[in-house]
Amino acid sequence: MEKSLSLIYEKKKTNYVYSFTVENKVKANTCTEGLGNCQQCDERCKANHGPAAKGGCDPKFQLCTCYYPCGQGPSPPQPKKCYGGAGVCSDKCGPQCCNQNCAQKYNQGTGFCDSIGHTYLCKCQYNC
Repeated sequence: MEKSLSLIYEKKKTNYVYSFTVENKVKANTCTEGLGNCQQCDERCKANHGPAAKGGCDPKFQLCTCYYPCGQGPSPPQPKKCYGGAGVCSDKCGPQCCNQNCAQKYNQGTGFCDSIGHTYLCKCQYNC
């Protein structure tokens, strides 16, 4: 019986927090976008949505979510995102170097280092 009461209390507590969070988002007129892994989360968020945007990383799933002010009225369609590469990340060429390489290689490109196994690749995101 005690376990059931505890679960009911947690559910009520969760619903209250959830409702409060949703209400805050509506009042603040904040939109969100998932950006994949947490590498340079805040930088990529600001590059996509401007200086008022804020990227946050979910520590459990290591996923980046971008929070940004929603536009007034209907938002213009977002350009399609394409992905490419700019070599390997290393001690000589880390995240900043990767970002610079992607900016030079692709129109409005941003870069981040991403591990695939034991290899760190420089991945680029840009408008198609």
